[in-house]
Amino acid sequence: MNLEQLHYFVDLVDTSSFTKTGLKNHVSQTSVSQQIRSLEDHFNVKLIDRTVTPIAPTEAGKILYEESLRVLRQYDVLEEKLTDFKEGQKRIRIEYTSATELDFLVELTEKLKKQTELEFDLEKVQLKDVSAGLKNGQYDLAISFDSEFRDEKLLQTFPLYQGTYAALVGRNHPLFNQEAISSAELYQYPLVMLSPEAIGKSYHMMLSNALQDGFQPDIQKTVDDIETEFFLLRTQPLIGLFPDNYSLPVAQDKLKLVPIKDTNHKFEIVFAYRKDFDESLLSQVVQAIHSLDYKKKL
Repeated sequence: MNLEQLHYFVDLVDTSSFTKTGLKNHVSQTSVSQQIRSLEDHFNVKLIDRTVTPIAPTEAGKILYEESLRVLRQYDVLEEKLTDFKEGQKRIRIEYTSATELDFLVELTEKLKKQTELEFDLEKVQLKDVSAGLKNGQYDLAISFDSEFRDEKLLQTFPLYQGTYAALVGRNHPLFNQEAISSAELYQYPLVMLSPEAIGKSYHMMLSNALQDGFQPDIQKTVDDIETEFFLLRTQPLIGLFPDNYSLPVAQDKLKLVPIKDTNHKFEIVFAYRKDFDESLLSQVVQAIHSLDYKKKL
């Protein structure tokens, strides 16, 4: 097994086509097929279901796909770090999980560029992956919900913002015209949530918070992306739970955040880093963060 084979496999899953994978990598369809067969022989398991149209990964193939993405990304980081070393460049890689944090991060990195000789890479990742990205060294810093870093012995955090989840509803929902609601009113209606595959620990934290409120939530639908959740909220009588500082991508006459008066659905936005992260660099970053004041950038 080699990295080239993993690259072919990822492209094959993405395109669902041996022909397109060959064209993308400037090799023949036969060559791609041979490399995939070699992977299947190596792991002694079927990775691609060739009996369906379009072709699709098997359950084992799905596992290999996710892990291959991590391996290939880790290799890219390795090459970047060695290139930076040869060129004498210090680069900080920052991951974030929501567009809400992007404006703050852009201003933070611009400020640090003026004060230091650091370069910065920003990348959005799925909530479920943010903790692993720090632990395996793909990223140096992260900004996200504190729930994703709890009980992680290698990681340290400091708080940027504390808030409460609000009920997000569409204009046709019975609660749309409310200025605020109680937990009892919230749980009268079915919910739509991002799936645990998309948001990791935060999904289970939501369930725990609901039980602390004294209610068993009726989660009618789970989805894998925000765009689908917005669509469902605008077209069905469902409620979504979103941070009170969330910047909605549509006009307020289509979706509305309604505060919940008595709820345990609280959250904290934190900056996270490995405990072995360079202390002098961390000090510069923290100083810049305090000078910007995250709350004022929302």
